[in-house]
Amino acid sequence: MDKDKLSPKEQALLAAARREAGAGRPVEPAARRERGTGRPAQPEAPQSAAERLERLIAEEREETQERKRKMRRNGLMISGAILGLFALWLLSSLRRRR
Repeated sequence: MDKDKLSPKEQALLAAARREAGAGRPVEPAARRERGTGRPAQPEAPQSAAERLERLIAEEREETQERKRKMRRNGLMISGAILGLFALWLLSSLRRRR
């Protein structure tokens, strides 16, 4: 993915920030939850639209990086398992021929 292009979610957040800036009034943020606990997050001090947007985009990038790490890890494990099965099959087929 090009770094210059925004994801659809980032585009939606940017559009919301622009609407908020054009209206001149803050938009109520959705109820946020703490990661892993399911509890509502602690209320934060009011921030500007740009600061909130920056924080949301940073969180999205964190989640994306975590997903990529998990996919790489799973890909390596699956590849290793297939290679191991092939090695076992090869050894068993060589023993039968002797």
